Amino acid sequence: MNGKALDDFIGLYLPTAQHMQLSVKHYDGKSLQLHAPLGPSINDKLTAFGGSIYCVAVMACWGMTYLRCVDYGLDPDIVVAEASIEYLKPIPDDIVAESLIADESDWQRFFAHYEERGRAKINLCSEIKVNGEVAVRFKGLYAIVGVK
Repeated sequence: MNGKALDDFIGLYLPTAQHMQLSVKHYDGKSLQLHAPLGPSINDKLTAFGGSIYCVAVMACWGMTYLRCVDYGLDPDIVVAEASIEYLKPIPDDIVAESLIADESDWQRFFAHYEERGRAKINLCSEIKVNGEVAVRFKGLYAIVGVK
């Protein structure tokens, strides 16, 4: 269980994430932390640009889905089916998004549905904190629509 597969995927397929210097900070099979330095995403207020914040938050959950699928033995084709975000505070520093831990039973259902139907969906959330306080909350519905 490591995040190298996601770093490799970003390097091959996601030029926006590459430009943002998005990388895996931590992955343990239950949660994923992604990091993007402020520099490439800074706005005129000297805080992180909202679109960059969204990208890191959505990718924390997308990446969690991707890495769990890789750990399961799949090379998945994943899409974001629904998403919402709350911007609660500005982010004046590097952007670090963490996927919140989903119940293991949700992952078991996700993979069981994939095995039965070749498709599956899971709801995931991520947060970005500033000085220990939640600055951003993200919720998304992720779907595996097949494998490569």
